[in-house]
Amino acid sequence: MKTILGLVSSQRKLANGEILVKAVAAAAGTEYVLKLIRLPDLKLEPCRGCYTCLVPGKSCPIEDDLYFAANAIKEADGIILSAPCYALGPAAVTKLLGDRVIALSQMINDFWGKPCVVIATAGIRGWEGYTLSALTGAARFLGFRVKDAHMFVGALPGESIEQEENISRVKEMGQALFGPGREARPGECPNCWSELWKFPEPGRAVCPFCGQEAALTAENGNVRWAFGPATTRFGREQLEEHFHNWLGGKVQEYLLRRKELAKVRAPYKGGDLWLRPGSGSDRDEAPSTSV
Repeated sequence: MKTILGLVSSQRKLANGEILVKAVAAAAGTEYVLKLIRLPDLKLEPCRGCYTCLVPGKSCPIEDDLYFAANAIKEADGIILSAPCYALGPAAVTKLLGDRVIALSQMINDFWGKPCVVIATAGIRGWEGYTLSALTGAARFLGFRVKDAHMFVGALPGESIEQEENISRVKEMGQALFGPGREARPGECPNCWSELWKFPEPGRAVCPFCGQEAALTAENGNVRWAFGPATTRFGREQLEEHFHNWLGGKVQEYLLRRKELAKVRAPYKGGDLWLRPGSGSDRDEAPSTSV
């Protein structure tokens, strides 16, 4: 029997995200078993930027639950990722997991192409922020094949599944997980489905997630979008090049320039007033220069 892994990002039990994950998995069919991980229950530390995981044969030195989650992803046949909107973005634990992508990229062969649907939830329509775009981008960075993604609105636990239109979307997402996925919608980046755009200059739009460009022109009182060639930032070769070769090259460059850069950094070393919980009143003060 195939396995669906639900990654739930809310600490609230039976909140909208958890309910939707279970409903989407049920819509995928009875031949699949659903396993769940509540991400806030895991011990996930911030990336230290040490780049140890870039050394062949080395893993992340942080002793936490990263590889517990990674192995569960590896063993699953499909992924459902859900997160609530907090302060106009996805719950922070999703970013905490996503920030460890350098270590997780070493498992890209195990993750690549796994079908995934993305569920975002928000309490108020119009306050969704960048939540869905960020979740979809994180899924693509991990090498998942995003088959569907949707923002559900409902403030009270269970409210998001009450609406008839949402029930229909849940069924569509369940069927999309292992079936044909949806296409980009109007307003989304046609390449990565981001809902966000940057406008660096008049008549030009750039997707901040994948770099897709579009030329904007006025036509009969409407704005016409002419998209350029599809970008490949989330392609397998491009991700491997970035995480395996480019970053590794920067590590080697630093080793070669360490003495040179140490001189640049020297004036900024020492004498800092770092504040830490529980520290004494004078523990972190700068050393006195008086005689």
